[in-house]
Amino acid sequence: MGYGVPDSGVDFYYVSVQEAYLLMKNDKAVFVDSRDEDDYKMSRLQTSFHLSANALIMKGPSVDKALVQHLIDLVNGGKILICLSDACIKGNVNRGHVSRCRHIAQYLVELGADCSNIVRMAGGINAWKRQFGLQKLDGVLGELRPMYAGEVQGWDFSPPKLKDEEESEDETLPIKGPPALPQGYGGTETAPAVAAVSVGQKVQVQGLKSRPEVNGKEAVVKDFVEESQRWEIELSDSKERMRCRPENLVSQSDSQVAVSPLPEPLEVEVACGGVVNDANSERKTCKVRWVAPRAFRQDEATAYRVLKADLFKKPNKDGDKIIKISRPVSSIVRTTGQLHIGASGGVWAELDVTAGEKKGWIYVKGPGFGASSCKVSSEYLQA
Repeated sequence: MGYGVPDSGVDFYYVSVQEAYLLMKNDKAVFVDSRDEDDYKMSRLQTSFHLSANALIMKGPSVDKALVQHLIDLVNGGKILICLSDACIKGNVNRGHVSRCRHIAQYLVELGADCSNIVRMAGGINAWKRQFGLQKLDGVLGELRPMYAGEVQGWDFSPPKLKDEEESEDETLPIKGPPALPQGYGGTETAPAVAAVSVGQKVQVQGLKSRPEVNGKEAVVKDFVEESQRWEIELSDSKERMRCRPENLVSQSDSQVAVSPLPEPLEVEVACGGVVNDANSERKTCKVRWVAPRAFRQDEATAYRVLKADLFKKPNKDGDKIIKISRPVSSIVRTTGQLHIGASGGVWAELDVTAGEKKGWIYVKGPGFGASSCKVSSEYLQA
């Protein structure tokens, strides 16, 4: 299982599944899956790279050196690298040899990667999968049940321990729990799902100076436009759509209660690395935007890794206007999970404004847009 390489002694902090999720959803981290290729194809986390520890050990010359260098460049450029395997078992309790995800992490450090930007995910992909039954944490593609040694396991599975196995102090590094929210937010100290906006609510328009004739009319809330911080409504009598400030709308269920805008982005503090072996170095933390988990649907991606720097976006699903935008290669694009197949067969994904994206639809894959490329299929984003 990849334990054939001696431990170099370099250790790494752990992050919890919840911290890993938020780091990825804030485009601050990338995942590296150290399992065998067959395991990776059967079940993986969205956006993850694959660098097999076993292939590195047994087929070293055939390892994708361009991928290795790209990962090193990402780490040294400030990206957090989250290494994972099935269970991220302890390293120096395996007969003096190192676990797969720890081996990959040490390998990258030996080649020049900044070890303070590399972490391991506590419990591995199996811990993420168990969140499906608790919080329905989106992000798993493929087999949902725990895996170990290439086999699907039951939900009560725990990695086996050696008869004389003992954990050392270095192996019980602190694992931070779920990010804490400011007191009073949502009535709980641990992160809840962000409350839904009042789309579909019946309201009455009030206080408009530019169009006083609309005041007093009934309408239905259709959407929230993040760029202008206004609600889009549809007037009940004329079906006209217009955008209003929150203070210009009053709920019909209570004439004294105004419709509230979306809450301000909430920041939480999460662990993001540090140098374990340095007594003068402290564990690093960073502030990230709280992103509520999306409703889980089998094999439905809610994040994509950028493959090409030039991407295509359109403001509306059915609109004809397409604009070109730029994103760094391997950065993360956050989506709602909703897909749309365009007239030419291209796949579009709806951007997630709650994760900080601007409203619209992003082109995932399909034929090009010019006359010379319309018959050539390209992939711009990878789940």
